[in-house]
Amino acid sequence: MDLDASDAAARLLAGPRGRALCAAVAGLDSFRLTSALERPVAGSAFARYESASDGRPGRRPPGWRALRRRAGYAESDPVHGASELVVRAVAAVDLAALAAVRDELALIPSLVDAIDDVMFSGGEELTRRALAPAVEALTPVAEALARAAGAAWWWDGCDQGAQRWIRFERGPERPPAGAGRALADWARSEDESEAARPFPDAPFPPRGDGPRCSGTWWSTPPFRSIVRTSRALPGLPAVALALMEDGPPDVAVEVFEVDLVASAEILEVDGPRAWCELTERFPREVTLTRRHDWWRWTGWEGRWFIPDWQQVAGAFDGVHLSTAAYLESSYRALRVSGGATCLSGFDPDETLWLTGVVAGARSAGS
Repeated sequence: MDLDASDAAARLLAGPRGRALCAAVAGLDSFRLTSALERPVAGSAFARYESASDGRPGRRPPGWRALRRRAGYAESDPVHGASELVVRAVAAVDLAALAAVRDELALIPSLVDAIDDVMFSGGEELTRRALAPAVEALTPVAEALARAAGAAWWWDGCDQGAQRWIRFERGPERPPAGAGRALADWARSEDESEAARPFPDAPFPPRGDGPRCSGTWWSTPPFRSIVRTSRALPGLPAVALALMEDGPPDVAVEVFEVDLVASAEILEVDGPRAWCELTERFPREVTLTRRHDWWRWTGWEGRWFIPDWQQVAGAFDGVHLSTAAYLESSYRALRVSGGATCLSGFDPDETLWLTGVVAGARSAGS
């Protein structure tokens, strides 16, 4: 890592995921933070009440009206006292012991807490708003993390000698040989989705009492269409087994060691600038398919762009997102020519392989 601890800490705290990580290290994951603030949220409880009346028009379960009022309150009421709460939590952290952590697995649970709630629930949105003004309070934790040897790999590039691919129960038995057809299908699907103008009757920006629209929200090709790998750590066969947004697609049944051709050219996304440069070099507009979700997460109302992965494949074999870059960059409106881009659905330490550079694969257990 070339950054000093203060610069690395500032970059971690620039993004909502980085702030969530530091809060989790201090014992304030999303659930504990919202509970401590006594702010009821919509989230899964409200969804359960809604689903309880499914198929019975006009019938609402007991307590529905009160829960709906509480959900609206949680989404509209400013968060007070969050910074003071964070200050008290950070004061209880042994910062010297945190900075001395050498075990790379010791910090994995806090990373899981930071990425586990993909930006759909009221709790996650509330957490994001609560932590935004708490950067100063969280800075000592971020600086300790930046000094910890157990977190040093967060800033590393793709470890080509330790890449692992996960076989899932309903997926292919071995890493696909190439991605050309899959990327062509992805590009065609994106074109069709934008042309279809999803949610044509939903107002934008959404009104407070309007429908909550959610559609395609990720910035990468669909999960199964290309090879995705992550590094192995001592005691963890593949980082992606723990650090996968929105949960795995189904049951992981085997981890493969992946051999890459020596000439594989990898683009390192080490922060917002690299992601924006990639998007500006190979832009694809996705405003109509992403704007509802991404507006809710960022407040940006303009045009949205992501990298055109089919074009990216003509320049690079793979694109790697470091864990530190994920924490700094994801779920933000990052300005690019003509609008903004959002990095979402790209997991920490993940490499997307866009060409056929996998030379071989064997079970990591053999």
